[in-house]
Amino acid sequence: METLFIAREAKLKRQDNTLFIHANGRKTPFPIEKLRHIVLLGEAAFNSRLLELCGQHGVRVSVFDYYGYYRGSFEPSEQNPAGRVKLEQAALVLDDNKRIAVARELVRGAAHNMRALLAYYAYRKIAVLDTTLKDMDKLNGKIGKAANSEQLMGIEGNLHQSYYAAWGKVDKRLDFVPRVRRPPNNPVNCLISFLNQMVYTVTRHEACKTHLEESFAFLHSPGQGRSSLSLDLAEPFKPVLSHALIFKMIRKGMINDNWFEQQEGICLLSETGRRHVAEQFSIRLEEQYQGRSYREWLYREALNIERHLLGVAEYEAFKRKA
Repeated sequence: METLFIAREAKLKRQDNTLFIHANGRKTPFPIEKLRHIVLLGEAAFNSRLLELCGQHGVRVSVFDYYGYYRGSFEPSEQNPAGRVKLEQAALVLDDNKRIAVARELVRGAAHNMRALLAYYAYRKIAVLDTTLKDMDKLNGKIGKAANSEQLMGIEGNLHQSYYAAWGKVDKRLDFVPRVRRPPNNPVNCLISFLNQMVYTVTRHEACKTHLEESFAFLHSPGQGRSSLSLDLAEPFKPVLSHALIFKMIRKGMINDNWFEQQEGICLLSETGRRHVAEQFSIRLEEQYQGRSYREWLYREALNIERHLLGVAEYEAFKRKA
């Protein structure tokens, strides 16, 4: 088990070299050697002895707040630092032409995977999606002409606008526009926000396995308290890991009303909802695509950036076939 998602209120304790989780009156052991990432989605209590154990075994602990947003991590010490990669990454970020080339490819990857998700349903006789797909194709053709990050982010924003507006054409239960983030105002917006944060958190974990500097990004501007690089790398995977899962859960009737807490225009996942969504996300993360799990593809995405920086191979974003 690479990542352990804990959605319940729990206490985490160390006993010798084993992690014990106390929740709902039960005590469950987890050998620390089999873990690399613990994600706390609900209220949790732990002490420095547990963090010491995690540090010894290279286990990251990520914390989400009540609203379903990632707030920070306990980071184990870097095991294999590489200054050359960070220097090459800094040099590329400071070179506008080289940086925008990587940023364009990131947006191409995201655009391709958004289109692929809609195309999957268009192939199944949902003809009303044809106009949206044509609009997205036009916008996709403008990506290579974007001269700077502002223009590129504008194109990306227009792509998302067309893309999200088409969800309701696939299924009326997916109609949620406009996109509202902080806080989300309906169940679909709530699921998008929560699952996008999950994608970001796992992307950050996989990127930290490489030698990349997490604050040096190509598309997103550097921000305090966040890994801008992981925001970049997560973009091509949100349609695949987050949005496709939302389509599946809603269209198959997997979601119950008790998954959400709604009041005065605010919609948040309940503990029950966080637990079920995290379970489905963990399953999706380990699904195989072309012989690799999506988790492995996330790691390879970061590794491909590193290879690009070292001049080994040109970076090409992950693009899933429709």
